Amino acid sequence: MKKFFFILGSFLLSLSTYAAMNVNKIDPPFWYAGMKNPELQLMIYGESIGNASVSVNYPGISLSSTVKLESNNYLLVYLHLDKDVKPGKFPLTFTIGKKKLVKEYELKARNKKGCEHKGFDASDALYLLMPDRFANGNPENDNIDGMSPYKVDRNDPNARHGGDLAGIEQNLDYFEDLGVTALWFTPVLENNMEGGSYHGYATTDYYKVDPRFGTNEEYRQLIAKSHDRGIKIVMDMIFNHCGVEHPWIKDMPSKDFFNNP
Repeated sequence: MKKFFFILGSFLLSLSTYAAMNVNKIDPPFWYAGMKNPELQLMIYGESIGNASVSVNYPGISLSSTVKLESNNYLLVYLHLDKDVKPGKFPLTFTIGKKKLVKEYELKARNKKGCEHKGFDASDALYLLMPDRFANGNPENDNIDGMSPYKVDRNDPNARHGGDLAGIEQNLDYFEDLGVTALWFTPVLENNMEGGSYHGYATTDYYKVDPRFGTNEEYRQLIAKSHDRGIKIVMDMIFNHCGVEHPWIKDMPSKDFFNNP
């Protein structure tokens, strides 16, 4: 009888370990071929993904290591990219027991080498603006389902006022007439917070433009149109803190992931 319960317990433990596995997010969501540093670190997030082994099958890419964190819902995957690896999509295969999960990942081609990008300097006329408070170019993205419950209300100083990337794009003539050569926005990344995050300094996704500002593609379009006018774009990104609704806060990868003195 003891042997029976031991076998049953082992079977149930096996089921609890292997029954669930998914990948909700991979950061960064894509990468580039031809980078100077050959190492690529991916943070995989999903239920019980920490239990998985990983394999990759693509010419010029090899698996260096995986690191399991305290939260079983994270897994760090380190890939080595050969200097001549070709851009393309390749499968990442996650395996737990007999269960396999395949996620496609993409290496993109670089338009320019890193040394060919030029930042702003003392010769630039730099204009700082807060996108939410500047101009509402697309009222259709004012209120987004699934985002924070605070609706656009220009009478409430703590609410969003509806400014977006479209509003900035529609006023590029204004900046050009002023002689502006560089635009610095407060952060435009997702801030899915309950309130007071119109300024952009409470990031909840470091790879996604907040949909109340627009899309990643609209951001790229704005940059391209600004560059056509000789106007640079400064991307403000905040890495020493994030919003409390970020998955790293709600499901902390490890006890020491944040420095909380």
